Amino acid sequence: MNVLIIQENGRHDGNRNFRECFCAQRAFIHHGHTATVWGLGHSNYEERPDYQSYDLIINLENYDETGWVPDLSKVQTKKLLWSIDAHVKGIECYLKTAQEGNYDLILQATPEFVGQGSTWFPNCYDDELIKPIGCEKIHDIGFCGNIVNRGQLINLLKQELNLKLDEFVIGDKMVEAINSYKIHWNANIGIDINYRNFETLGCGTCLLTSNSPHYASLGMVDGKNCLTYNNVEEMLEKARFALGNEAFIASISNNGLVLAQEHTYKKRIGSLIQDLEI
Repeated sequence: MNVLIIQENGRHDGNRNFRECFCAQRAFIHHGHTATVWGLGHSNYEERPDYQSYDLIINLENYDETGWVPDLSKVQTKKLLWSIDAHVKGIECYLKTAQEGNYDLILQATPEFVGQGSTWFPNCYDDELIKPIGCEKIHDIGFCGNIVNRGQLINLLKQELNLKLDEFVIGDKMVEAINSYKIHWNANIGIDINYRNFETLGCGTCLLTSNSPHYASLGMVDGKNCLTYNNVEEMLEKARFALGNEAFIASISNNGLVLAQEHTYKKRIGSLIQDLEI
C-alpha cells in the first residue's frame, strides 16, 4: 500500500521522533508498505498531496485548530480517522469530523466509545525507541509525565515512598527516567488507558497503575505482568510489598516486557493491515 498519514509536527524537538505519525510510518515501512507523513509544521507542508494517489489515508489526532486539516470528503481513497484523546474531548467532535469527511472508520483509543462508527485501536509504543537500556534502577518508585489531576496521589507517594517525580520529561530522557525506576506509578485519566502503560512495560519496569475493566482484554493481569490498584490503600500496600520482594518485582517486570511485544506500533499496524485486506 501507499499510505498518507496526516498529523501536525510535534512542538517539542526532544519528543518529535516519538510522535504518533512517525511511529506509525516506521511500522508501515516495517511491514513493507510506503508511508508519507504530511501536515502543518512538516518540511513538506507546502507540497499539497495528491490524495487520490494513495491507497489509504489516516488522519491522526490533531490539536491545532487553525483550519489547516484538509477537507477529504470528496476523496475516494479509503480514509481512517485515528482518535486518541476522546476521553478528554468527548466522542461528538470525532463523529462530526468522520461524517463530514466521509471517513470509512474511526480508530478509537478509548474503548468506551467503540461502536459509534469506530473500532478499538488501543494506544501502544514504539519498540525501536522505548526499550530496556540496562541502567541501574536507582529509584524505588517514580512517575514520569504531566501531573494534571494526579497531584494529590503524587504528593502522598512522595511522602510515603519517596516517589521520584520527572515532570515534563520527554523523548529519550523519558525512556531513561522510566528505566531508572523499580516501579513506575501511573494513574489513568478517567476512562483512558494511557501511553504510560505500554511505555513502562516496554522498558522492562514494573507497572503500578490504576485499574481498568479493559486490562484483561489487553493481556494485563494483576500480580503477573503488572500491578493494579482500585484505591489508595491498595496502591500503597502493593507498592510496599513489591519493593520488599526483589524476586517478585523482577518477575512482574520481565513478564510485562514479554507482554509489551503485543502492544507495539508494529503489532497494531500489522493487525490494521490484515483487517483492511479482509
